[in-house]
Amino acid sequence: MKFPLTFSLFILLSVISGQTEKIEKDIQFHNSELDHLRKEIADYERKIKNTSDREKSEIERLNEIDEEISLVRNLIYRLRREEKIKEKSITHAEVTIEKKESEHTSLVNRYAKRVAHTYKKGRLSDLEKLLDAKSWRQAVYRAKYIKIISEHDRSLADEIRRNLVEIETKRIVMERELIDIRKIDKEKLSRKKWLEQRRGVRNKELGNLKRDRQKMSVALNQRKKAAQQMESIISRLDRERVARIAELERRRKEMELLGSVPFKELKGKLPWPIEGKVISRFGTYQNPNLKTVTENTGIDIHGSEGTEVRSIYDGIVTTVTYIRGYGNTVILDHGDGFYSVYTHVTDVEVEENSYVNARDIIAHVGDSGSLEGTKLHFEIWGNKDTLNPELWLKKR
Repeated sequence: MKFPLTFSLFILLSVISGQTEKIEKDIQFHNSELDHLRKEIADYERKIKNTSDREKSEIERLNEIDEEISLVRNLIYRLRREEKIKEKSITHAEVTIEKKESEHTSLVNRYAKRVAHTYKKGRLSDLEKLLDAKSWRQAVYRAKYIKIISEHDRSLADEIRRNLVEIETKRIVMERELIDIRKIDKEKLSRKKWLEQRRGVRNKELGNLKRDRQKMSVALNQRKKAAQQMESIISRLDRERVARIAELERRRKEMELLGSVPFKELKGKLPWPIEGKVISRFGTYQNPNLKTVTENTGIDIHGSEGTEVRSIYDGIVTTVTYIRGYGNTVILDHGDGFYSVYTHVTDVEVEENSYVNARDIIAHVGDSGSLEGTKLHFEIWGNKDTLNPELWLKKR
């Protein structure tokens, strides 16, 4: 008996959902940023479950899968970053332990020599030394000497104890970090396995969509909604920019960039966010297969998955979000009403309200929210209007 493809996908999604719940139960490693991402994934999965699969169109299911994949990829990326931090912490602890153990050996040897010297020479009591003095002045000098020697011995012994405590503390830190790394590894493997299965489902859904012209046309029309949403975001950012501009000027002063050329004077001189062929230009274009007319508010640049996406100018990260039709999206405010937008990205390196320099890596090329594979959709906005990016970027 053959099952309909939709029913088969529903069964596969149920299995994956069950695996996700098991992953959540197995995770014990905690970090505030990672916990926030885990909660975001769990909340999104609950939201998906609350809507019957039969009530959703193929496009809705594809969007849900794509957004879920983006959330999990973001978590995996953050887990890798956390793992690197912990590996550095372990290396630092190992160096410190080695240094402290060397100091400890030296201190113990010095202390042993002091004890051996005292034993060989024989030791008069402090009182006998004072009484044996030939004059009052010698007695005073001997008293000072005895005090200095006693303090030195105590200091040496205290330093040995402090060293031992620090060595033990560093060992405990290192052991905890190793335990966390094992937990991170376990979670990464589970999430990656889930991701591979989910991407398989996405590819099947996308294949079905591409074979159905009418549904594909509807999916492409979502880009219009995405463009409207982007316009709404830029308008909101423009209303909130007073406080942000003050922060941008403060950071530029710190970086000694206040004398740099304003964005509006850099038309035709800005660097490209990635190297690659422009596969869709700014403005109106017609899809040759579907005969649909679409307005492109930016340009689409072909790029291999994982290619570094760099900021075209310094600015404040105003937005890191997921927009259906655009996927993972990063928006930078460059001041004077100018913004740059980077979409379909993955492995986002920056956080909202952070400052970036020109040419900083902000994300990587991916296929998040894309129906045409890996690419970067790039936009420039000025005074709430979309501008043709190719007129602002360097000729090549």
